[in-house]
Amino acid sequence: MVHVVNAAAAVSGAVTDICQPFVLAGGAFRGRLVRLTQSVTTVLERHKDPQVVSQLLCEATVAATALAGGLKYEGVFTLQAQAKGPVHTLIADITSTGDLRGCAKFDAGKLNAVLARQPTENLAAHLLGDGHLAFTVDQGVDTERYQGIVELSGGSIADSVHRYFHQSEQLPSVLMIAVAPPDPLAPQRLWRAAALVIQRMPEVGGNVILAGDEAEDAWRTAVILMGTATRHELLDPALTPLVLLHRLFGTIGVSATRSKPIAFGCRCSRERSGRILASFPVEEVKSFADAGLVRMTCEFCCAEYVFTDAEIDMLAINFDNLRAAERAEGNQP
Repeated sequence: MVHVVNAAAAVSGAVTDICQPFVLAGGAFRGRLVRLTQSVTTVLERHKDPQVVSQLLCEATVAATALAGGLKYEGVFTLQAQAKGPVHTLIADITSTGDLRGCAKFDAGKLNAVLARQPTENLAAHLLGDGHLAFTVDQGVDTERYQGIVELSGGSIADSVHRYFHQSEQLPSVLMIAVAPPDPLAPQRLWRAAALVIQRMPEVGGNVILAGDEAEDAWRTAVILMGTATRHELLDPALTPLVLLHRLFGTIGVSATRSKPIAFGCRCSRERSGRILASFPVEEVKSFADAGLVRMTCEFCCAEYVFTDAEIDMLAINFDNLRAAERAEGNQP
């Protein structure tokens, strides 16, 4: 696994990439505050996409982290946008252990054409266009996948997530996202991303903390208080998550629970790449060789894995032997 952490933060004890859960109004509402710097910077630096594309992917990664933080799962949560615009694919996924990765795919010619027109409003809508946003929870081969889908609306990732919350039967929720590209004058050129989400809690087992008009008034108050958060506050590294939460919600009661560190992590490997190659006919794989070498590049972290002709032959033999062993095992009583 490729895994990158912020060495400077580790030395100082500060955590710059974090998902901080919290509860409001005595537990009537819950939320997460996400801050990403090193992890999302690593994601974006691996690809070196145009800044407008990087900004969209930055929004997708922080949104995925905020949504995954409210779920109980063991596996991978994926946020994927499929669109008809110049940026036709955005993928961000995060494991239950906090490993984050992402990638974007775009048509450079169409992208340049849109940018040449210099749309003054809602550039994201022009870059993505019509399409859909999908949320997937994958907990392994022996479990059923969960997936939710919503149309892309408003052009931003946050707008589409809001629409999903509204259309689905999930809890009333509000999401804010803020991103900032690297400061060219800063000693470290880091992207910054933040997300803040709050949700109403369901009534479970007759244990109702707030009900009726009291609950509605408290929820409206929480949403209004959340709306006072500025982009600068959400992204300010000098303003710790706990200080920000108490600044926003102290009047209605806020309590932070155990936080989770987030780091860039890719699940690609030479072994996994070899298994993919072995699943295709040998001659077909060799037809892609250049100077006798077949190269596979991970679309998430851009790591390259190189295989010789002899290694391709051996992969095929091992794959056939593995399949034969699996068939034999399946025939055993």
